[in-house]
Amino acid sequence: MVKIIAATTIVDGQCQGELIYSKQSFSFFGGFDFKTGTVVDPKSDVFGQCLKDKIFAYPRGKGSSSTAGVILEALRRGLAPKAIINIDSEKILAVGSIVAQVVFEWKLPLLSISEEDFQLLSQAKYVKISQGHLELS
Repeated sequence: MVKIIAATTIVDGQCQGELIYSKQSFSFFGGFDFKTGTVVDPKSDVFGQCLKDKIFAYPRGKGSSSTAGVILEALRRGLAPKAIINIDSEKILAVGSIVAQVVFEWKLPLLSISEEDFQLLSQAKYVKISQGHLELS
């Protein structure tokens, strides 16, 4: 069964792909290896998973001013997620995605959804992002 969720678009873009869902807060700085595209935080519930070409959903960031740089380097290397979905999107993550789009013409859609809708993602395997909506299957 397909489920449609309305999202707030922080950084626009369209894509589709396999979903990696984490129920924990996440930090790209120290939690993600931009050289391999994998989650390296051993405390993460998605430890060891590769985010390359996946849609990554986690509730909120843990914060680091280096997040934008990590995202930019992962995009440059072709190892970044296709999109990121949060309940609360960090401003520094948005900065990285905006800089990628404006300066380098790289796309990293960033969307925010309600806590209730975020729980629905736990049952999804695949997400299509288009015009501020998520199609879950």
